Amino acid sequence: MTKAFTLIELILVLALLTVITALAAPSLSRSFRKGDLENQALALLAATEYARSEAVSQGVPMTLWVDEESGYFGVRPPAGFEGVPEREKAWPLHQDIRFQDIPPAEDGLLTFQPDGTLELDSAEQFNLLHRDGESMAVVKKENAYRIEKE
Repeated sequence: MTKAFTLIELILVLALLTVITALAAPSLSRSFRKGDLENQALALLAATEYARSEAVSQGVPMTLWVDEESGYFGVRPPAGFEGVPEREKAWPLHQDIRFQDIPPAEDGLLTFQPDGTLELDSAEQFNLLHRDGESMAVVKKENAYRIEKE
């Protein structure tokens, strides 16, 4: 006699797996949202470091700009300065994430001088908001920026 599972046993196991998956789905969804938000904050933090690096290497001020309408942020020299156009960068903002309470700025949110120092009037923090309400901030600390979870 061959040992095997009956059709009823297989159906019960599949039903149990379905229930477990349904219970785990909400927490997985929250985990993915949080991951998207953290990745976007890390990309923004990397953009600030890129701006500093380019200011020093090119010898011109570099700004971090945000265009909320197009959903992009990037690094370029401020108006009146010429840098290397090929080294200007722009990154897309995740479709479910937006900037919150961005201060108005003509040239950009922050500017690094050619010696790597941050201009005094640079934004104190950038708040990122996920469409589901979770938020994270990139905050100015001394002469650099750090991520703070809210």
